[in-house]
Amino acid sequence: MNKKISLNKILEKDSVLKVLSVLIGILIWFIVLDHQNPLSERTISIPLRSNAQVLDAGNMRLVSSNIPNNVDVVIKGRKQRLDKVTANDFEAFLDFTDIQDTETTELAINLPRYTGDQDIIVADVNPKVVRIKLENIIRKEFHVNVKWVGELPEGYEVVNVKLNPNTVILQDLESVMNSVESVSVSVDTEQILKEDSINKRIEVYNNSGKIISSLDGSVQIAVSYQIAKTVPITTTLTGEPRNDYYVQDYTVSQNTVKIMGSYEVLKDIQSIEAEQLNVENVNESFQKDLKLILPENVQLYNSPAFVTAQVNIQRYSHKIITIPKSSITIFGGDVTGRTNYRILEDEITFSVKGPGEILNTLDIKSIKGFVDVSNTSEGVQPVIVRVSLPSGIYMEGEVYVNIETENVIISPTPSPTPVPESEADIAPTPAPESEELLENQSDT
Repeated sequence: MNKKISLNKILEKDSVLKVLSVLIGILIWFIVLDHQNPLSERTISIPLRSNAQVLDAGNMRLVSSNIPNNVDVVIKGRKQRLDKVTANDFEAFLDFTDIQDTETTELAINLPRYTGDQDIIVADVNPKVVRIKLENIIRKEFHVNVKWVGELPEGYEVVNVKLNPNTVILQDLESVMNSVESVSVSVDTEQILKEDSINKRIEVYNNSGKIISSLDGSVQIAVSYQIAKTVPITTTLTGEPRNDYYVQDYTVSQNTVKIMGSYEVLKDIQSIEAEQLNVENVNESFQKDLKLILPENVQLYNSPAFVTAQVNIQRYSHKIITIPKSSITIFGGDVTGRTNYRILEDEITFSVKGPGEILNTLDIKSIKGFVDVSNTSEGVQPVIVRVSLPSGIYMEGEVYVNIETENVIISPTPSPTPVPESEADIAPTPAPESEELLENQSDT
């Protein structure tokens, strides 16, 4: 009873009534507010940014991940306030700053920061974690090779190739660098023949022979070179060995030489001349260094300026040859039949000289003689015999036969009485059409 009296007394006080009025008013305000602008929840998709570039400072790079472009942020608050919130009011950030090595495989997405002016609560974010794969960035040095495209004309080659730089340092993911098989520059042979240097960008190939696009063309290389051509060396003999000696053969220490120059100069050079070999009055084999004679604007490549010639000098062998008169042909005489010509000797003997290996195989039956009777008159006269000999065989001195010339009185007898061939007069024949076979006859 006393407690009730006390409560009534308390309620009768103005201050208490005022407080109660305020509390009741607030309660009514919340009831109305909750009805007209209730507490609510909203999910907004917002952009997700990251600072993956900070990995470069640690020589790392993000190679794969499930990092989304957007994340869903859950916010809570009064509906009217939530309705005023936009995606631009948030900053969602994936922070790579604390990553120290490539062993990290997950990275948490922190609650986005709200930058707007509405009284809301950022309750959640989805996804909360992303999986990542990191890889080290490494540097390696590689030698640069030249890849020639096409073929040069026969006998040509590229020499003194120089690359600047001749090595390159490349940087990329460790897996990429470990797959590099070769680094090269491609040079077309058509360009080689026109220029003496060219700038090309590198081509980087993996162990499957495919170009690595992330490294391809990253460095420019200056390629300089020279053109070389292989040509034969030629020389000639001058002079004559001592009497009764001949040059059996000669050789040089190398048959070809490599020369350098521009393609426009080299293309017209078919051989390089060495100094002449002088064999004047020599009677024994000898060696001699011969200087190579180079055209203007031409240089030697990896070749000496001299070649050594070996000359083999031999003495002629001699042989006595006898041929029958049946092997001698008369030409240049009267072909009307009014003159008869007869060789009085049954055979002729003469001396020849030449290399022993040729004389030993000489077939006497192949030797033919020729006498010119165009200047003979009736009676017996000596006429020189011209003898055909194989190449390299020479006749020593001269040999003559006696020709009996007789004028014939033509009789009306229809036909002459046959006589043995050995006793018949030798009728003249027309002069040989060519004197080529007689060229080896000598008057020595």
